[in-house]
Amino acid sequence: MEDESLRQSIAKFMSETFLFEFDTTVTPDTNLFDAGLIDSFGFTQLIAFLEETFAITLTEDDFASDDISSLNGIVRIVNRLRAAPGQLSSNTP
Repeated sequence: MEDESLRQSIAKFMSETFLFEFDTTVTPDTNLFDAGLIDSFGFTQLIAFLEETFAITLTEDDFASDDISSLNGIVRIVNRLRAAPGQLSSNTP
C-alpha cells in the first residue's frame, strides 16, 4: 500500500471514530494527544485498528515513540512494521 493510500485509510478511521477532520488546523503532523483529539480509550481503539487492519504488532517501543502521536508518524510506524521480517501483510487493504 502506498503511503498516501495508507495515510487516507488511517485518516478515514480517525475521522469516523474520533469525529475530526484533517485540515489546516489539524494536520498530519499534529500531536493528536496534545490537541485533545485522542484519549487513552481512543488510543486503544487506534492500536486495535492498526494491528487488525495492517496485520502488524506494535511494541512497547512503538507506544513510547513520538511517532505514535501524529498521522504521519503512525504511517511511518506501520510502514516500518510491515517491512519487518515476520510481519504478515498479505491481508492488508
